Amino acid sequence: MKFFDLKKYKSTEFIIEYRAIFLLLIAVIYASFFVPYFATERNITQVLTQFSIEGIIAVGLTILMIAWGIDLSVGSTMAFGGLVFALTQNMGITIAAIFGILAGTLIGLINGLVVVKMKVNFFITTLASMITVRGIILVLSDNSTIYGDAPGFGWMGKYKLYLFEFPVLVFIAISIIAYIVMNKTKIGTYWYAIGGNIDAARRSGLPVDRIFILAFVIVGFCSGLAGVLLASRSVSAAPGIGKETAIFVISAAVIGGTSLFGGKGHIQGAVAGILLLGVIRNSINLLGISAYWQYIIQGTILVSVVLMDVYISGKRLIKK
Repeated sequence: MKFFDLKKYKSTEFIIEYRAIFLLLIAVIYASFFVPYFATERNITQVLTQFSIEGIIAVGLTILMIAWGIDLSVGSTMAFGGLVFALTQNMGITIAAIFGILAGTLIGLINGLVVVKMKVNFFITTLASMITVRGIILVLSDNSTIYGDAPGFGWMGKYKLYLFEFPVLVFIAISIIAYIVMNKTKIGTYWYAIGGNIDAARRSGLPVDRIFILAFVIVGFCSGLAGVLLASRSVSAAPGIGKETAIFVISAAVIGGTSLFGGKGHIQGAVAGILLLGVIRNSINLLGISAYWQYIIQGTILVSVVLMDVYISGKRLIKK
């Protein structure tokens, strides 16, 4: 017998499903009143820009998680996309940016093919990809930062429209496109169907393999794009970036309402999740609190929402 059955309360379920949005509102209101300099234009611009790059990856990863997959290599893929962008800058910034994005997309395609065609678990596949790509980065860069010396290399980090720098504009555009795809198109419905019940999706005649591979390709594309934007913003490509990106964006997606069991989630939740973690990190820094606390807070929130997800879905991560 359950002491408190949340399923009986539709309003409670609504709050739980859109928890990241409510938590984000609370965090912003609190920080605006009690965190020095948080509500300044400069700080808001920095927060939006800093976390929009990881937000782009979170949007792509949300789609994959809805289809019941996870990509642990997104941080390495982001770093690789930025490195390719820097290494090919002498070919022209536009061509170099395309190469950087394609490099990330290729890694996503390889991950998807290995998972689908070779039947390797996506955790193992993307973990191996994370390590392999990081090794390739170290070899190509000789473990040294590659600086952007070509004309226009850093323009994507300098362009600004009101409060929004270019990475934020890209994040907004990617989020809107992803929202439309997931809610207004057949392919979005297919991803939900695969994540909800892959066997039923196969029996209904859906091209499950191709649709699942496409989800990996989108994550690779978003990671490569994020790498190019980050390299342009910092006017360099450092081989060590992105080591904590995977856990950060996965946390944002889960906090935003995306289920680890697949078939459930929404783009607006992932956006709110990434901004919530960004506000928390920024507030901790402005308050002069040790940065280590952000990991404790992030981990606590993540564990709480996972347990909530398990409870609501009536499933268990570990079956006894």
